[in-house]
Amino acid sequence: METAAKTYTLTDLGNSLKSVIEKKYTGRYWVVAEINKLNYYPHSGHAYPELVEKKDGKVVAQFRGQMWKSDFDTANSTFLELLNEPIRDGIKVLMLVKVVFDGMYGLSLQIKAIDPKYSLGDLEAEKNLTLAKLKKEGIYESNKRKTLPLVPKRLAIISVESSKGYADFLQILAKSSEKYYFDLRLFPSILQGEQAVTGIQQQLREIAKTPQEFDAVAIIRGGGGDVGLSCYNNYELSRAVATFPLPVLTGIGHATNLTVTELVAHTNAITPTKLAELLLQQYRRFDDEIARAKEKIRVLTEKIVRENKQKIDANQRSLVAATKLFTARLLVHLQRQSETFKANTGKQLQRSSLALREQQYRITLSTERMVGNHRGKLTQFAGQVAEKSVRKLEMQQQELTHLERTVAVLHPRSVLQRGFALIRGNGKIITSAKKLKSGQELEIELYDGTVQTKLIEKNENEAS
Repeated sequence: METAAKTYTLTDLGNSLKSVIEKKYTGRYWVVAEINKLNYYPHSGHAYPELVEKKDGKVVAQFRGQMWKSDFDTANSTFLELLNEPIRDGIKVLMLVKVVFDGMYGLSLQIKAIDPKYSLGDLEAEKNLTLAKLKKEGIYESNKRKTLPLVPKRLAIISVESSKGYADFLQILAKSSEKYYFDLRLFPSILQGEQAVTGIQQQLREIAKTPQEFDAVAIIRGGGGDVGLSCYNNYELSRAVATFPLPVLTGIGHATNLTVTELVAHTNAITPTKLAELLLQQYRRFDDEIARAKEKIRVLTEKIVRENKQKIDANQRSLVAATKLFTARLLVHLQRQSETFKANTGKQLQRSSLALREQQYRITLSTERMVGNHRGKLTQFAGQVAEKSVRKLEMQQQELTHLERTVAVLHPRSVLQRGFALIRGNGKIITSAKKLKSGQELEIELYDGTVQTKLIEKNENEAS
């Protein structure tokens, strides 16, 4: 019978491993890893991060980490000071660690410090690589070459309904709601971290299915530090923005350095508030151009009428002066002939007198005919000038009236006046019967006022 092999307890084996590890790994080591999940516990202040190393998107190494409250608070404060972001999931870090082994929890890395400068440098490297690839492909300026309408009112918004940045954006536009109208449609998406990359791209693809329904796309997010905005340096997301068929407008927060997504977008505003103000400025610029066109038409019309009147007056004066001069010369000529005839015999004088009167009659008739012709031509010329001036003025007035009617028809007040109404529930506009609930308080806005009512019973067939 063989002698039984020596057996060990788990505790014995664990103590043996701990002894070997503590003798072998006596120092501290700088290790690069990605915090896949932070596992921070606020009640104790400790963190137990899940550390991974990825290659081609796959996890090739994984360790359990531990970070005591004092070490975590120190590192987190440094992150906030340098990057304006806390330590969080999904960032690549350089850590000072100590290898430890526990019989209950196994092998782990005790994190003593984290260098935030490494994380910042890694983000900058990703940004530069993305920029280089986009420029090499020749699409860096593609979206900037898209034409933004003079009055971009139909906007697809990629944001989160609960985002403060989105609320600020809507508040700025609402201040001008009496004068300007925007047709906004929200496409919700996560705006931070790796999920933001896929979420924003998915909504861009959704918008691209019906590009004719929108004038532009706006990506709106509240403020954040460089780490929080790192997803906007992602190549796939930046490429999707650069090659999008509609102009993309960005207002994603107070970043000291612009992300690649902002750089390739058609228009970038540093905050959602600034983006809203930029859109309102487009409307005001349109108003100014209409006002300048009206003034230009008025000035040109007055100038044409004034110049034509001056020409008519000048021609009339010239004609009157020429007629007077001709008549004076003719009278002098006749007087000289009369004096000559007086020296002739009575018979000759009589014949000459008859001939003279006949000639005087012909001259008078010719003069009157010539004056009449000149007056006819002058009247015809004046009529043509006046007719052309009036016709041009009427055409310009019709164009101006058409513009004014178009603007008036598009005004929300005009839409309400034609019998339409706005239905609100809980302060929000109801656009679908599916959103109505039995007993819900409703507010109906008509052209001349609002009515409060209550939905007694909801017909499910109609709602569907």
